[in-house]
Amino acid sequence: MDISEIDNVYQRKPSSSIMKNKDNGFKQVFDRKLAEINATTPRIDIDSKADVLERSDKILNLLGDYARELTDPAKTLKDIEPLIESIEKEVSLIEAEAADKADNDKDLERFIKDLAVTANVAVFKFHRGDYV
Repeated sequence: MDISEIDNVYQRKPSSSIMKNKDNGFKQVFDRKLAEINATTPRIDIDSKADVLERSDKILNLLGDYARELTDPAKTLKDIEPLIESIEKEVSLIEAEAADKADNDKDLERFIKDLAVTANVAVFKFHRGDYV
């Protein structure tokens, strides 16, 4: 057995590691497919969702304030009316904002719709005179 040849085996590089694909065919195909996937995937900006959620939180807080003011016997309907106007304004803003920013997000669209219905019912009851 010849032991001196062992060092020579480890010094040579295998032929498969020497070969490289000069035209980068795989990379080109991969990049093209990745671009196709990115083009078909709708991108919803996280910041825009956060904006919609912040506005919805503001509406929920306004509705909470409205409920507290309705239970306060010292408050008149004239005192509460500016709050109702704020709720109406915020609801119209969030509906417009959600139409622009909630594309293809069914959960967010459903949440905004439910919130708008709840707020609009409260406003409608106020204007109808349910609390007179």
